[in-house]
Amino acid sequence: MRSLVLTMLALAAALAAAEKPKMTFRSADIAVESESDGEDRPSRRSQPHGAVWLADDAAVRAAHQPVAQQAVLTARPPLLMDGEDLVVSWEGVAQPHATDFLGLSCGPTTGARDLLAKASASREDATPRSVRFPQLYMMRCNYSVVYYNFQPAAGDFVAVGAVEVGMTESFDAPKHGHIALTERPDEMAVMFNSASARTPEVKFGLRSDALTQRATGGSTTYSARDMCHAPANVTGQTWFRDPGYMHKVILTQLQPGARYFYQFGSDAAGWSAVYAFKARPARGATTANFIAYADMGVDAAPSATSTAVRAFQDVTSGGFDDFLLHIGDISYARGQGFVWDQFFHLIEPLATRVPYMVSIGNHEYDYVAGGARDPSGAAGADGRMAFRPAWGNFGDDSSGECSVPMFHRWHAPATGHGIYWYAFDYGPVHVVQMSSEHDWTRGSAQHAWLARDLAAVDRAATPWVVLTAHRMMYTTQLGEDADLAVALRFRAELEELLWTYKVNAVLVGHQHSYERSCAVRAGKCTPDGVGPVHLVVGSAGAGLEQQGFSAAIGDWSVSHVNDWGYLRVAATESTMTLQFVLNRNGAVYDEVTLQPWK
Repeated sequence: MRSLVLTMLALAAALAAAEKPKMTFRSADIAVESESDGEDRPSRRSQPHGAVWLADDAAVRAAHQPVAQQAVLTARPPLLMDGEDLVVSWEGVAQPHATDFLGLSCGPTTGARDLLAKASASREDATPRSVRFPQLYMMRCNYSVVYYNFQPAAGDFVAVGAVEVGMTESFDAPKHGHIALTERPDEMAVMFNSASARTPEVKFGLRSDALTQRATGGSTTYSARDMCHAPANVTGQTWFRDPGYMHKVILTQLQPGARYFYQFGSDAAGWSAVYAFKARPARGATTANFIAYADMGVDAAPSATSTAVRAFQDVTSGGFDDFLLHIGDISYARGQGFVWDQFFHLIEPLATRVPYMVSIGNHEYDYVAGGARDPSGAAGADGRMAFRPAWGNFGDDSSGECSVPMFHRWHAPATGHGIYWYAFDYGPVHVVQMSSEHDWTRGSAQHAWLARDLAAVDRAATPWVVLTAHRMMYTTQLGEDADLAVALRFRAELEELLWTYKVNAVLVGHQHSYERSCAVRAGKCTPDGVGPVHLVVGSAGAGLEQQGFSAAIGDWSVSHVNDWGYLRVAATESTMTLQFVLNRNGAVYDEVTLQPWK
């Protein structure tokens, strides 16, 4: 540990000042170079934690000489629980300066500029000479904090003290637990993450004190070189970091509708807490109650955190515990690896109790180079994503992730094309999760698959069909002209399928608001109220839309609001009720009850 601290002190050099010395400074953002295999890749610069000033390169190189530790830093707590705040205090800074700051990192750094977060020494916590770094998550590494003191005589910042803080749990501890349905009704997939490559196991049973059955599975991981392009393939504190191992265990021969208790991990690496889930019901079940939302991320209440908390309450005590649909734009990591750790910490209490079924959004998939690494196999000859029609706005919204983390971190039923498009039955509901980021036009593989899947649904046994996609077909949101152009094309290519196979509801995201249509066809409300109803629920946590809605775009919108919230859906044989619940107060803002097609 001491050698790591000394190495950080040696690498740390001098960073910006309020009373700037008489020398030329430049912003110390992160100039990224991709881990390349020879392909040209875009270069990005990012300042995720504000401006830092760095002296010219010669001064930096000189400042990289080892320095004696002058200050004593103390960490509270000395070991962190997952998600806990860290308070660092200090003594012995000989000449504190108004611009001094403390830099936080976790695991290997690429140099003095490579920091996860910074805190000004002048912004004290509750006690003098202390700062707080909030909500630090298990990232399978020790956290380090360095005090940077501006020294006018040197014209630079100098690292004068450091402290390293470990976690209360082993890096091999099982984290990120979540479950998913498979293609078989008597199975459940259990996934989790750790630093251990040991064979993953799940213990389970019908009583929490009798987990007598065991199942084992396999593990995968990915590296920076697996990403499609920069900045996702750039190793650094705020970009790519070692994700550990993603473990998957399939539980088989489950009793229909039974409640199972389980824990995951291994005898060598340790075990999770005991959780419970409800197995899929037998064919012929007449109810399904579920949650749906899109565009979540990790922001604090009343956005993403509130969605997770309120959905957890509905799952554990409200009866909406059959499954959950997250319809694209999952974590908003966009190349920043630490965000995936933060996201799974947020949803784990929920996702360990209900099958968490995801689909692809533009911020997981869209890319502009390196398509040979696209796990979906849908790259064009030029290395860009294949589906980028001239009338679309398909760009580099994943920042080069090109769905690699999604591919390794999630599971989907093997009924279509992996996590990209698939379908499943649950009681009276048939759910289709399609990809709006892959070709859905007539003649495409996805369009043909969708038609086959819808045609095969037994409507006598399954009266409800719910189609999801990340992008919308119907919207009256102002200020989103490019998305509206895609929506019109989406509608033109798929709407007849919805009518041919009597789809009841279309759930989408992308637009960061809530909007519900009437029963609609070709841009007009149907006179008899029969037809697909479209609901935009891209309101789970991403920044809200800044403009309103306009009937000039279309007169089909019957309810809409720029606010955070999510859907509760309750289906029986004869009705399907959909409620939009506001995060800020838990009130039902909008509700509609649908009748089956006749």
